Amino acid sequence: MLYFLLRVLVNTLAATLVMHVVPGLRLSPYTLTSAPLAAAVSYLAIGLIFTLLRAVVRPLILLLAGRLYLWSMGLLALVADTFIFLLLTYLTPTVWQVGGTRLFSAILGAMLMGLVVAALEALTGLDSPLIAEGRRSPFYWRWLGMLPTGQRNRIVESLRTQQMVNTIQRYMVDILVGISPFGGIRRTSQRLIYRRRQVLGDLTPAAKMRLMLQELGPTFVKFGQMVSSRSELLPEAWLLELEQLHDDVAPFPASQVEQVIRRELGKPPAEAFAAFDLTPLAAASTAQVHAATLPSGEHVVVKVLRPDIAVTVKGDLNVMQDGLALVERRLPWSRQFGGSALFHEFAANVLTELDLANEAYNARMLAHNMAKFPWVHVPQIYGAYSTSKVLTQERVTGVKIADVAALDAAGIDREALAIRFFRVLLQQVIFDGFFHADPHPGNVWVNTETGNVIFLDMGLMGYLTAQDRFSLGELIWALQDRDARAATRVLVAMCKPAPQQNFAILQRDIERLINHNLLFTDAPPSLTLVMSQIVEVLVRRGLQMRAEFTLAIKSIGQGEAIMRSLMGDKPTDYMLDVAYTQLKELLRSELAPGDMIDRVGKPLTRDVLGRLPGLLTAASALLDDFQRGQLAFQITADSLEGRARGLRADLNASVRRIVVSVLAVGLLLGSALTLLFPLEGLASEVESQVIRRVAEFGFVAGALLVAVLLLSTLWQAFRNRS
Repeated sequence: MLYFLLRVLVNTLAATLVMHVVPGLRLSPYTLTSAPLAAAVSYLAIGLIFTLLRAVVRPLILLLAGRLYLWSMGLLALVADTFIFLLLTYLTPTVWQVGGTRLFSAILGAMLMGLVVAALEALTGLDSPLIAEGRRSPFYWRWLGMLPTGQRNRIVESLRTQQMVNTIQRYMVDILVGISPFGGIRRTSQRLIYRRRQVLGDLTPAAKMRLMLQELGPTFVKFGQMVSSRSELLPEAWLLELEQLHDDVAPFPASQVEQVIRRELGKPPAEAFAAFDLTPLAAASTAQVHAATLPSGEHVVVKVLRPDIAVTVKGDLNVMQDGLALVERRLPWSRQFGGSALFHEFAANVLTELDLANEAYNARMLAHNMAKFPWVHVPQIYGAYSTSKVLTQERVTGVKIADVAALDAAGIDREALAIRFFRVLLQQVIFDGFFHADPHPGNVWVNTETGNVIFLDMGLMGYLTAQDRFSLGELIWALQDRDARAATRVLVAMCKPAPQQNFAILQRDIERLINHNLLFTDAPPSLTLVMSQIVEVLVRRGLQMRAEFTLAIKSIGQGEAIMRSLMGDKPTDYMLDVAYTQLKELLRSELAPGDMIDRVGKPLTRDVLGRLPGLLTAASALLDDFQRGQLAFQITADSLEGRARGLRADLNASVRRIVVSVLAVGLLLGSALTLLFPLEGLASEVESQVIRRVAEFGFVAGALLVAVLLLSTLWQAFRNRS
């Protein structure tokens, strides 16, 4: 109640200011009371009605026109406020006396009142974001997801646009006012208004940003996790806060967990499992994990996808895509940063993680590849208790690989552990071509009893072809040798084709980068920093690295960060040498004669034998054509004549269309001029009527002909685009 009264008071103060400033608006107070009291009652009536209208009408307008809000770059909010202001003048006729320029006064009044209300709300904290734990997924998301709207659900996207704009606005105001001289006033007011609710209060801007991403939903949490992996780009305080997004995410209620498991497994958790703990062990952006026991006695963890997450995530991605496309269309210079390609890569990864069946396959595939390393463990998947929204896997014990204190207490050699871990990561990226694309410390554990490395959360994996793996290994080799030419050649091969690329200029930039970071430097070089600067150079030169390589570089960068935390006081160049040494040892083991025969010789022999009959047939046909004086690539006169006939037909059709268009426009203009020309005195009444009827017929025929030509052209353009 206090919150509502304060909002009415704020709107009343804003209305009072507007009435005294905006020309064309003046107050006609109620005459039932004395003059001062009548004015106060009138202003309170305005504030109350404006509060109700803004709480109902404005969100409804933004909901119905969410995409228009993006297209107008936020100007739709001003249109909504103007409409509310005009509506207010009609709903309170005894209060307003509006001059002749009602629309101009309404626009000016809406702008001024919006600014004043925003300033007062920011000062008093009425727009404060609140911390809410264990929020249920609103029931309407499931129903909205069922609407038959094809690939784009416009209602969902409009609703998510309104929610995102409102959330971002509230948090940004809280951060900006909090660091301003008015921050103390806002915090005092927050403590008075929200005595029973938890507000952000004295939290740092980094902590508020983390909470904002959590409130925006799984898509933005994933984005924050991606940003937190770029440790070289973030201040320490922001890095520590965003890293909490990997673990410190609000769980969803136990009742929804029971609903998802009942819907997926056909039984409630109490019947499907021998034991099931409804209190989650951990909560992530897309799912949360619960401890359970199978009827056969195995201890497992059950990963449950967040309810209705697919609807909101797809809506978020579509809204973000539209916003990014709008920015790149309005600001052409922004295209050089490659934002669209990065977004599509991010969107593909997020959508992949929405199907837990993908993670089950990834875990089994990674376990198969890692079987050669006895110190690596991937949890077992129980397929009978897993679906696309529920994943049941072996429960493992251990500590995060970056928990140095726990590792030292267990007596584990951290340097040896770092080398083993990085060797395994290089094996995945360079040789297997199937690697964990998000190996942050929360996804990599260590069993303190055995020292084994445990990989968790295989929702995001990377794939590299044999040629791509060779290119990446060659790049690491070239960086170790400080060979700018070789590094440049490999980098160009790792990027998407670009026209008119100046190899010499790019090589000069790469050489300067290598010399600055690896040769002439007082600080130890960092592989992650070098890779990041390489990507910046490529973007600046108009090159865009392919998505599979960006994932691989991200994975190697996260692996280096783990090595750095484990090795402690070891210099970074030592870690670069370790990476190079492990790469050589892996090459030596992978290229052993016995393995090469099994891996290369046998498949090559099988492929050659399989193609041999086809090669014999093709060689025989080629010899027959050669004897007849014809070759497969010979250009015949018939083929040239056919192409010429097609070109003549297209040219004749274009000429006919131009002639008909000119005649139609001429008929339209001539008929219009005839109808407008005064015929009185130049012809009899009968002749005038005949001329006008003919002109009317010609005008209608010309208009129809022009319309048909226009529709035909548009249809042809649409078919060509399709």
